[in-house]
Amino acid sequence: MKINFKIAALILTSFSLLAFVKSKKNVDFENDNQEVNKEAIYIATNKTEMNSIVGFVQNKDGSLEVIGEFYSGGKGTGNIEIFDGGYDSTHPLADGVDPLVSAYGVLKTTDSKHLLVVNSGDGTVSSFKVNKDKRLTLASTVAAGDIHPLSIATHKKIVYVASSGNVKTPPFNGNVTGYTIDESGKLEPILNSTRSLEARPSCITFTTDGKFLVVSELVSGLVKIYKIDINGILSEKPVSTIQSPHDSKNGRWMPIPVGLDIVKKGDKEILLVSEARFLDNNGMLREEANKVPQSPKYSWQTGSTSSYVINKKGHIKLISGDVMTGSDKEGGQIANCWVEVSLDGTTLWASNALSSSISSYSIENDGNLILRNEKAFKLKDESLFFGDTYASRSGQYLYQLVGNKGAVMVFEVKENGNLKEIGLYTSSALPSIGAYGLIAL
Repeated sequence: MKINFKIAALILTSFSLLAFVKSKKNVDFENDNQEVNKEAIYIATNKTEMNSIVGFVQNKDGSLEVIGEFYSGGKGTGNIEIFDGGYDSTHPLADGVDPLVSAYGVLKTTDSKHLLVVNSGDGTVSSFKVNKDKRLTLASTVAAGDIHPLSIATHKKIVYVASSGNVKTPPFNGNVTGYTIDESGKLEPILNSTRSLEARPSCITFTTDGKFLVVSELVSGLVKIYKIDINGILSEKPVSTIQSPHDSKNGRWMPIPVGLDIVKKGDKEILLVSEARFLDNNGMLREEANKVPQSPKYSWQTGSTSSYVINKKGHIKLISGDVMTGSDKEGGQIANCWVEVSLDGTTLWASNALSSSISSYSIENDGNLILRNEKAFKLKDESLFFGDTYASRSGQYLYQLVGNKGAVMVFEVKENGNLKEIGLYTSSALPSIGAYGLIAL
């Protein structure tokens, strides 16, 4: 049999080319998967001319790499903290470092397809589509329920936003307002969903089953539970309310709830609430100079965390009250403003803003809190303001916003909830002070 070498060579070349193309497609597919599977971290800049989100992706060694800045179509407040309404570089509540005095100013939807951000400078809230490469595309910007929106809660297609309203003089008129979000990321207000709080909210979240909305209030110290129906409408009034624990007889100061998180333990919804203790029982700051590096004129009491159970009817009950970030009411870690539950639900981290520290707690199956390590991480000179915190979806890392550096600190989660610093990462798009919100997906 004669062999046509030209034809044979052409066939072999075709097979080789096909194999190369197939192999190249597989490589591209693997690279795409690697990009999709990378953890992404997002922070709001709070810029007055136009608010924006700065995004990072995480590399295999835990380091972060900037992927871009994405404009929200709304405005931030810059270095003005809406709690006070003014600016004073020496005052811990007006120095611009913590502009919202809240948590969840940036949040993802349940399916991680969209990102949401409050624009407190012009009273709006924005939604973004999360693209395959983790970059963001603006989907909508709509009016919030009042001036100064500050916290977001999501469950499936329902979104609620808490706004502080007027915070300078009583009566306060903060509220919560509901929206739906569609597949494109467009937000639509839910008719008759606004509920007046007559107080300044600090944070909101849904229970894990989405049946109740939890609202904490900053100065009143109240935690309110609203029932939500299948159309996303809240009950007219809270179905239950509880006061943050305050043992004034034993010298404990007023509890100021700022952040909260929620975890399911069996059939129990366990609510964890941070408590900064910076106002004494007369509602005043303590003038005591040179005790706290970030607060040169004032000193604070040891912070705390409390746990609650929310039953199937939405009734809330205290489990562990005023579990301090230290062994005594003075001298522990101060300004506990944010809390975050570990992936397995057994550890709670508390970010102590003015102590540059993170405390760890054990969360027992019944919801009891036990302080595990006052200093799971501690910066000795206490120079960094620890703001919003969030755990990675793998459970391997904890991310910490550093509010007076416009940066993210990355920690590796070690045995027993202790933390090992990997690095501090920033972007030229992030202001040194005024950034808020931290979410990972």
